[in-house]
Amino acid sequence: MSNSLFSTEWKEELKSRSDIVSTVSKYLKLERKGKNYWGLCPFHYEKTPSFCVNEVDQFFKCFGCGESGDVITFVRKFEGVDFMQAIEILAKNAGMEMPKIENSQELKKQKEEKEQVLQALRAAAMFYHKTLKSEKGKVCMEYLKKRGVSSSSITNFGMGYSPDFDSMKQELLKQGFSIETMKKAGLVDTGSNGKVYDAFAERLTFPLINTYGDVIGFSARIIEDKPFAKYKNSTQTIVFDKSHVIFGINLIKKLRNELHSNVPRIILVEGQLDVVSMHQNGFNNTVACLGTAITPLHAKELKKMTDNVVLLLDGDGAGQKATMRSIDILRPSGLSIKVATLPEKLAPDEFLKKYSKEDMTRLLDNAVEAMEFQLQTIAKNFDLSSKEQKGNYIKSALALIKTLETDAEKSIYLDSVRKLTNIPVDVLRQDLDNIKIEKPKEINEEKNNFLKENFEKDAFIIADKFILASLLYKKPWAKIEDCSSITFLLPDANTLFDYLKQSTKEKPALVGGVFDRIDVDNSPFIQSVINCTFNEETGPKVWKDCLIKNEQRQIIMEKDKLEKQLGSADIDERKEIAKKLFELDIKIAKLKAKTNN
Repeated sequence: MSNSLFSTEWKEELKSRSDIVSTVSKYLKLERKGKNYWGLCPFHYEKTPSFCVNEVDQFFKCFGCGESGDVITFVRKFEGVDFMQAIEILAKNAGMEMPKIENSQELKKQKEEKEQVLQALRAAAMFYHKTLKSEKGKVCMEYLKKRGVSSSSITNFGMGYSPDFDSMKQELLKQGFSIETMKKAGLVDTGSNGKVYDAFAERLTFPLINTYGDVIGFSARIIEDKPFAKYKNSTQTIVFDKSHVIFGINLIKKLRNELHSNVPRIILVEGQLDVVSMHQNGFNNTVACLGTAITPLHAKELKKMTDNVVLLLDGDGAGQKATMRSIDILRPSGLSIKVATLPEKLAPDEFLKKYSKEDMTRLLDNAVEAMEFQLQTIAKNFDLSSKEQKGNYIKSALALIKTLETDAEKSIYLDSVRKLTNIPVDVLRQDLDNIKIEKPKEINEEKNNFLKENFEKDAFIIADKFILASLLYKKPWAKIEDCSSITFLLPDANTLFDYLKQSTKEKPALVGGVFDRIDVDNSPFIQSVINCTFNEETGPKVWKDCLIKNEQRQIIMEKDKLEKQLGSADIDERKEIAKKLFELDIKIAKLKAKTNN
């Protein structure tokens, strides 16, 4: 892994100059509560902060989605870059020179692999595009004509067609690409019969292009009525992460370059064909995420290009729900959000066919502020002529208004609620002030009682986890001297234990330091250690029980060795082995009795 390209000492120096709280604060708004800092997680949608940054141990942890890591991991995940790029960003900010690693075989291999994947994706895109314009693509071309897609749009968006399950694969093999590279690029899948086939077979293809002009994946659509999902997107690869990808973002960057400034506004729609239709009608500032699952990382990408977003999601029930979710995700990014409501449950493409470009312009120009849209949408769920339901609406509306940052904003929307309910603003404001926002819990307050776990399921591994986690988090019951004769089965567990044994007052072991020594992303056990939470009251007893459990395992392993010797032992040796086995059984029984007390 790239981690090994740098010495532990150099990484520790980099991280000491890149305080995690200061670094994360450049990306997120953090608030100190107790000994930790909290904010809204950038890796999943949430309304109540569950993203915790621990300044002492220099690591972050989200109690909502489970993401965790050190400052390097955070930059890598938030920026959507690889390990090397994250290191470069931090080193530049810290004023540190990068070590010379030009001769690193591993780095060279990684760069070559990434380049091969990008070349394979580009070759596939060219094949699909060429096929669409050939005789084999006639059926797909007819579909596009029926949808009103122009030939210039086909070229502009690089649309293509996969005619069958094998042609693309064979073409790329001729060009020198291996099946392994195609798999790494997400271009092929393997069937139950072991046969490798085109992952986007018999579909209209849309190449997904990043702001650097690289094809990083595909979104493909069925063109006939078949029992398959309408859209199929690339799987996660070394160059593709769905949570970052925005269809059409490369064209927005081109527009921004032409304007020599940020785009005045970006229109966000649901589907790729909606984007195509909008562009054909002159709305070339339109993009789409892959489906309706907008993430904070999408918001970050949009924020690079504009300060204003108009949501133009489908007018059906699902589209309305998606709009509500999208507002909550986009708002923390600092974007100004408006909503244009499509009538008659229409999609943008359908609206433009039924009405006109001028009608779409009016619809967009009359878009309402996001908060206003949310308040109006919530009101539709209540009968405001009923006193009880009006009260319930007010509670929901005020809870939403409470999320706004400034009193001025709150006053504006309190007046909107007044107009709907006829309740005086002063009364509404008093109720608003009484609303309490639930505070995030500290790590040791999480409802995760170790004793409630199914202790006998992988009991020895669970015991190892608790021992190492207690030492790592420096719990008062955890004493390294209690572990003088302890052994661990997993290599990563022993690596972590060696790090913990080196801890001193002057240079204590930190959670953030674990990421320098172990590939945490690929070690479920170490992840479980880092994510372990404690019941402070029962912790001391659990610690003793886990030490006993570890000792039990050593005895069981010793028993296994002796039992294997029985087959080849003579009569006298068998008697001696049987005697030792009996003694070990007594030891195990005594240890079990200790855990029951």
